[in-house]
This record gives sequence, C-alpha cells and structure tokens, in this order.
Amino acid sequence: AENALLLTPNNSMAHAVRGWALGFQEEFLQAEAAIGEAIKLDGNNAAAYAYLAEVIAGEVSAGKGTLGSLDKAVEASRTAARIAPDLMETHRARGIVLEMTANYDESVKEFEAAIAQNPNIADLHLALGRNYRALQQYDKAVEEFNRANSLNPSDSLPLTYISRTYAAVGEYAKGIQYGQQAIKVEPD
Repeated sequence: AENALLLTPNNSMAHAVRGWALGFQEEFLQAEAAIGEAIKLDGNNAAAYAYLAEVIAGEVSAGKGTLGSLDKAVEASRTAARIAPDLMETHRARGIVLEMTANYDESVKEFEAAIAQNPNIADLHLALGRNYRALQQYDKAVEEFNRANSLNPSDSLPLTYISRTYAAVGEYAKGIQYGQQAIKVEPD
C-alpha cells in the first residue's frame, strides 16, 4: 500500500488498505488516520468504511477502544452497507461488528454472504465457525473450523477452536486430540 501511495499519493484504496494493515499491527491511531484520508479522498469508498469498522472492532477487542468506539464501528459498517451492500468487505465488516454485539444469527448471514463471494479466506470460515458455536450449532462450527484449517494449515487457531468446541460438548478425547494437533502446528 505504501508503494502504491508513492506512485499515486491520492489513491483512496491505497490509503484504506494501508490503514487496514496498520490495524492488524495494532497501530490503531495511524490506521484510523489512513482510512480517514481514504474517506476524505473518496467518500463513496465502501471498502474504506468496512476497513474502518474492522480496525475499530480490533481496537475494542484489544481493550484499547474508548467509550463509543463500538458505536463508531457499527456506524462505519452500516455506511459501507449503504454504499455497497454486496461487497465482500462490507459483509465481512458487518459480520465482525454483529458478532461483537452478540447478534450471532445476523452475523452468520453476513459471513455466509462473504464466503459465497470468496470461499478461500480462512478467517471468514473461522468467524463463521465462532458464530455457529455461539449459536450452539456445534457440527456446523467444527465444519467451518475444518475448512479454515484446510485453507491455512500453518495456523493453530482452527484446531484450537475445534478442540474447545469438542470440550464444550463433553467430547474430551476429541478435544484433546485436536488440542495436541494445535500444539504441533504452533508449540508456543
């Protein structure tokens, strides 16, 4: 994104993607500033609003949000949905925000819509699985975690989630088995 900005400093998407990436590095103030610049350059950039919702949601999850942060994330995700309701990034952001607000049924619908557009993103399957688990649809949850694992076998999180899901339903032997597999993938 920074290389793109060197070539075209007024590229709204480059600013938005840079902000989104900074959010993953927990550089939340810089992330919001970069996305704010993207929105200033193009107020109809739905992906920028979706990324803003994700960054703020990440900030809240990291315990670094402020009073009203979650409301800002909700509003940004709604703005993205108003501008581009069918954009995969919009569905992803709406799903994340709905999950954070415990609206699991609606979150499932958003993640399913995102996956319908791109079934090869492991994080979408992880998120869908978490929401199924919250709804106590354990078989569907395990299925989604397995899909995430097949897309990204170097990540221990899908195996960890499967382990926890089996433990939650009292299938401790399966839970232990998947927990041990997770440790093999990421011993730390």
